[in-house]
Amino acid sequence: MAIGLTGIFLVCSILGCSSYVKRGSALYAEGRYIEAAEVFERTEGRLPESTPREKAEYALYRGTTLLVLGDLRNSHRWLTYAYDIERAVPGSLHQDKRALLDRSWYELGQKLNPTAVSPPRAVAASQPPPPIPPPEPLPKRESPSSSKHTLVPQ
Repeated sequence: MAIGLTGIFLVCSILGCSSYVKRGSALYAEGRYIEAAEVFERTEGRLPESTPREKAEYALYRGTTLLVLGDLRNSHRWLTYAYDIERAVPGSLHQDKRALLDRSWYELGQKLNPTAVSPPRAVAASQPPPPIPPPEPLPKRESPSSSKHTLVPQ
C-alpha cells in the first residue's frame, strides 16, 4: 500500500509541475491576463524542478502575459529567458509556441521603440492610416484698410 501511495504521489507531483504552466497558459488563452499573471507569480518557485520544456513554456506565457498587461521590462526578462532555454535545448518549444515567442518578441520591440520603421505588411493585414490632421491656419495679417479691399470684382 505504501508503494502505491508513493507512486501516486510521484505521478501527481510530476503532473502538478506541468499543470501550473497549463493553468497559466489556459488563463492567458481565455484573455484572463491578470489571473494568469497571478498563477505564474505564485508558481515561479517550481521552475528549478521543471523540465526545459516546462521552463520555456512558463517563461513564454509569463512574458507574453506581462506584455499584454504593459509590464514591458519584466516581459523582456521572461521572453529572453524563454529564448535562452530554446537556444540551450533546441526544440524545447513546439513550433506553434516558438511562433508565439517570435511574435511576442516582435511586439515587445514595437512597444519599446514605437518610432522604428516596421517592415511592410500585406495590404489585407494592414491597419488604416491615421487621419491626416487639418493644416495649421495661416496667421492673419492686419492691414489698416483691410475692409476696403475685396477679392470679388465689383
